[in-house]
Amino acid sequence: MALPVGVVAVLLCLAAANLVRRSWTEIEDGVLWSARADGQLVALEVAQGSPGARAGLAPGDLLQLVDGQPVNQPVDVERALHGATRGEALVYTVVRPSARAAVTVTLDTIPTGNLSLYYVLAGVGIFTLLVGASVRLRRPGDQATLHFFWLSVAFFGVMAFSYSGQLDTLDWFFYWADVVALLALPPLFVHFALVFPERQDAWVRSPAGRAALPVLYLPAIVLGLARVSVLTQDERAGAALDAWLFALDRLEMLQLVVGVVAGQAIMSRVLGRLRSVTARRQLRWIVWGTMAGALPFAMA
Repeated sequence: MALPVGVVAVLLCLAAANLVRRSWTEIEDGVLWSARADGQLVALEVAQGSPGARAGLAPGDLLQLVDGQPVNQPVDVERALHGATRGEALVYTVVRPSARAAVTVTLDTIPTGNLSLYYVLAGVGIFTLLVGASVRLRRPGDQATLHFFWLSVAFFGVMAFSYSGQLDTLDWFFYWADVVALLALPPLFVHFALVFPERQDAWVRSPAGRAALPVLYLPAIVLGLARVSVLTQDERAGAALDAWLFALDRLEMLQLVVGVVAGQAIMSRVLGRLRSVTARRQLRWIVWGTMAGALPFAMA
């Protein structure tokens, strides 16, 4: 019984820290700078609509000075940005094939997205986590409640964890916690639908079912390893990195949709065959709760 209490306490503390960090803002120019072998900084990518794009910076520009100060590494640009404020103008001295130019960049903050919606989703995740822990504490000897608890933990991670853009150690933790939770949620949900409520004629109890059960988690493992590979390859940057991450995002969302639909279909089929009034009531709550929980996530 100490396990769910300890897990919930740690996760709630992390969620509180994430909520505070999500209000953080950072000054940016919207340019991905990279150091070349010759010691010059080159713009690999310029985000559309960013301060750099509005100022006329383009991929391939070589940056020599920021407000008259030499820059040789991306950290030199970050240092200049950290010392500036929103709306402040910095003069970038860039070298292009045609000529050397002075470009005035009016800085802005990194877009934070819809914070109000994030707070709503985090609230849904916290509520689900507390429900999962409550069910586990009420019936600690039931294996199904442990499965349901870990399912609620995964749902909580998807809803409550979101990196802020600071990309420090804690921010990377929130990033990967969100990724792992999103990948684990679909197979956990389908697995739970196959074993709850306990029934003698369940396919998962057969030898074939037991052998096939680990396959449910294989797509999540493959997608997770693919994301690790993409983010640890130094040669992937700029548009190439964006393309890979965009493709992985879509595949992960596809896995989530397939998992939720499959789990709902399994539980709906079982619901019509159950004779136990208590089991029917429990399963009905889970089916409707899943639909209610998926609604705000789909709106995001």
